[in-house]
Amino acid sequence: MDSFGGATSGVSKTKTTNNDMKSRIQLAGTVAALATASAVQAEVKINDNLALDGYAIGSGVVTEGTPAKNGPEFVKSAFFYDSAFVGVTGTYNDFTGRVSLFNVVSSANGVASDAGLLDAYVTYKTGNVAITGGQYLGYLGYESFHSVNNAFISFSQATYRSPFATGAKIDYSGEGFSTGFSVRDSQIAATGSFFNGDGEFSNDIGYEAYVMLTSVENLTVFAGAGYEDVDGGTSAYTFDLWASYKINDKLTLAAEYATVEDVTDFSWLTQLSYAVSEEVSVAGRLTGSDGLTGNDAFGYGVASTYTLSPNFAVKGEATLTDNSGASDVFSYALQGIFKF
Repeated sequence: MDSFGGATSGVSKTKTTNNDMKSRIQLAGTVAALATASAVQAEVKINDNLALDGYAIGSGVVTEGTPAKNGPEFVKSAFFYDSAFVGVTGTYNDFTGRVSLFNVVSSANGVASDAGLLDAYVTYKTGNVAITGGQYLGYLGYESFHSVNNAFISFSQATYRSPFATGAKIDYSGEGFSTGFSVRDSQIAATGSFFNGDGEFSNDIGYEAYVMLTSVENLTVFAGAGYEDVDGGTSAYTFDLWASYKINDKLTLAAEYATVEDVTDFSWLTQLSYAVSEEVSVAGRLTGSDGLTGNDAFGYGVASTYTLSPNFAVKGEATLTDNSGASDVFSYALQGIFKF
């Protein structure tokens, strides 16, 4: 899941290494990394200074039972069944700029079509320090915002708040570790959109920070936290801890713990990913959440991705979610992924 992009550099993120994976599409955001190597995309080099990347996905989904809470806060607890993305990254000397557009056609919880600007930022890098200003994705979360980079079509129960929002951040990459601090208009997505902040820089600014350790071979450990003093409400804290360990060249184990004030007491994810071959990968997942009002959930599932070509892959999954006080949910899905 890594060649598509994420938190710090570049444009494409494939499923190559944990750090690589999230690092291009979220160039401004999440420093997470997933360990599934298949459904990632490449990039189209326009010239020495410009590169283009993107994807389009279409899905067939069958769900039995009441749709369950499923997914990080910034995706409105939904799967992305059908969506499209395109991004352009430009470089000039020590500066990098990125702009991207995203459209989601439908999702598991009834959200209809929504489209908007995701990335819109400029980064200046000097030595090991990178300074970014504009709209970018937050740091928190093991799973990529872009589901094509994940082992599963659906998101886990792990809940955190780290949406796209506008502000500034500073990141430092050292030997065996990296860290960053971000100040933006919001730590909580604006009402009615899962990829914009509230646009207000008054007394409800959002703060976020992380530390990621990579000094132990094949092991990545991430700890991040966010805070926002919400207008007309209580302060909102969120915390996210995840680790990924590459057992061997084919097998990767990951685990995550997250909590959001007034949303969950805690939530978690455990995932094992195995690369059968260069074309085929499989994954198993256990995940759960302990809600504040007794809305607890426990889910488990399996998924597999078959990469037919560098630009096209097919992903399938079957998941079962047990919900306290609500119907259990069984779903299975097949998804076609075109990326470039």
